[in-house]
Amino acid sequence: MKKIYRSILSIVLILTFSACQKLDLTPEDYFASESFWKTTSQVDGAMVGLHNQLRGFQFTIFTLGELRGGTLREGTSFTGTASLNSAAVIRQDIRESSPGISDWAGFYGPIFQVNNFIFQVEKADYLSAADKSYYLGQAYGLRAYYYFQLYRTYGRVPLALEPKVITNTPSTSKDAYLARAKTEKETLDFIKSDVNKSVSSFAANYTTKFQKAQWSLAASQMLQTEVYLWSAKVKIDGSAPTTTAADLATARTVVEQVIGKFSLQPSFANVFNSAAVAASRGNNEIIFALRYQQGEATNNYGQFIYAITDPLSGYVDDKGVAIPSSDPLQVAGGGTIIRYEYKYELYSKYGTTDTRANVTFLNFNKGTVKALNLRKFLGTFIEGARSFSDDFPIYRLAEAYLLLAEIKNKQGESPATEINTIRVRAHGAAAAPIFISGSFEQNELAIFEERGKEFVAEGKRWYDLRRMQDGSAEPLVFRKDLPLVGVLDKGTEAHKVLWPIDRSTLASDETLKNDQNTGYPGT
Repeated sequence: MKKIYRSILSIVLILTFSACQKLDLTPEDYFASESFWKTTSQVDGAMVGLHNQLRGFQFTIFTLGELRGGTLREGTSFTGTASLNSAAVIRQDIRESSPGISDWAGFYGPIFQVNNFIFQVEKADYLSAADKSYYLGQAYGLRAYYYFQLYRTYGRVPLALEPKVITNTPSTSKDAYLARAKTEKETLDFIKSDVNKSVSSFAANYTTKFQKAQWSLAASQMLQTEVYLWSAKVKIDGSAPTTTAADLATARTVVEQVIGKFSLQPSFANVFNSAAVAASRGNNEIIFALRYQQGEATNNYGQFIYAITDPLSGYVDDKGVAIPSSDPLQVAGGGTIIRYEYKYELYSKYGTTDTRANVTFLNFNKGTVKALNLRKFLGTFIEGARSFSDDFPIYRLAEAYLLLAEIKNKQGESPATEINTIRVRAHGAAAAPIFISGSFEQNELAIFEERGKEFVAEGKRWYDLRRMQDGSAEPLVFRKDLPLVGVLDKGTEAHKVLWPIDRSTLASDETLKNDQNTGYPGT
């Protein structure tokens, strides 16, 4: 893990708390500075900085959680200006020499910063007991979230638990290495421990900060639900889970607590409400979101929109209504060219009364061409220009309902109440196709379909394919007989449920010799 240590050293001399402009700091390295970690306001600024770092990984979260989910096109169908990115990843062509992500997805830099925060706050005698407990709840939750991303991507990963450069400065290059955990179970057990510490540290304090833009108890409980549901369903070290009943019980208890604290927006559009972003931020459905604001930072969804110069004459929408030939989404220069495009087959899965379809997409039809532009995170119009400054939701209440549906289905109970709660919001009470519980597989596929329509572009689908199951408890990722579902051939591509470690990282870290993920060259 020498490469991780080198990345830490590169950060040590840089103040990462750039989101807080009012901190009074000396130009010294902040780890050793006598002027930092002295006041509550400085700890507040440090926590803002941790979230600023997390926001910088928004598109990494999307890449890991959705690019391989089977709903994005390798080549464009749109006749406008387009040059699609990430085609190899989208078609599952990942290998040691070109994995699509590298250097552990870059997560060890922010993990080190969280470790330092924990180290400093745990010994901060100037903090009240309540404040210290809340800060540690946030920090342990953030660290568990980063490691859960790593675990679902690589399986076993190095478990860096302290800011080594402070507490135990390596004296030799060999001391800087950190080997991967010996088993996937060791990694998952650590994540469980961290998220449990987070929940207990919050001490039942559901206070949220900055309109849900900072980690909270409810965010940790959502993560805890995901972690324990994953533990209950997904093979660990190649074997079926042995703690399914207990893990499901834990996940259910926690997610039911979350559901009791929030409420759904009356319409799907209101969750995002791009036309009035300020009013929609932190609404009653949002549990935790990455904050974007004009003049501070914008998200990456301009890459899903046509170029302002594209002529669109002759196109009609799904109802046959002509689309304006010039800038129908009023991107006004905010778009680039299309770099990512969803498959029309996804749009066609929405029913005619499903309001999510045209909140999520603008579809272009002309002759045999059927193409989609994402409009879900369209941003807002500011001073004559489109700003892609929608918040990116990590967790929202709709997911809590559908996670509960999945838990109940695995427990042998009907998930109909939760599925219908989401359907009624999407279609309206009079038009909603009411779900009636069937077999385990029928229910699971219905939940999967509902998640697929609800969480487009929110970085969920690849993980859904890996976690959710058919009637024989095989992950849906192998169900090649179902359209837009199975994306891997079990006989030849089963190893691809985990990503390979890139060659540069393998070459730079002596602990990784002969420790590539199984099935990739170099094993």
